Amino acid sequence: MPYNVRMLYKDFLKSLTGCPFCGGENRIISDTESAYLTYALAPYHKHHLLILPKRHTESIQDITEQEDKDIEQLQRLGMSLLKKLGYESITFLVREGGLNEIKSVAHIHYHLIPKIQIGDLDHYGQERRILSDEEIQGTVHDIELYL
Repeated sequence: MPYNVRMLYKDFLKSLTGCPFCGGENRIISDTESAYLTYALAPYHKHHLLILPKRHTESIQDITEQEDKDIEQLQRLGMSLLKKLGYESITFLVREGGLNEIKSVAHIHYHLIPKIQIGDLDHYGQERRILSDEEIQGTVHDIELYL
């Protein structure tokens, strides 16, 4: 599939007929038995890399032991490549789960993004602030319910 460099990511997603990560063999930088390292088509940064299991799965909880080992191996390779390109600050981000208002691809994938500022804004676009003691207690309580 030839890519239109002027196409917006949201329009690219609308044009898809299947998972953009399944069948991405033509974009492999390096691979293992169960995962591959590639570049991002709609990058946050020029050297934005992705790591994907070859098997279509949405959840990190479904990743096999072999996939986990292969993903870690490719993470180390990707980090090494980005360091050799001169980056000192690299963000490793995991996107998992099905499609929803904030997730555009239902295939677990791991981002290696150099020199990105996650920033001072929260997910509502508001300036981030430190939690109050009451908010901390509420957050810890919510999590402890499931321990």
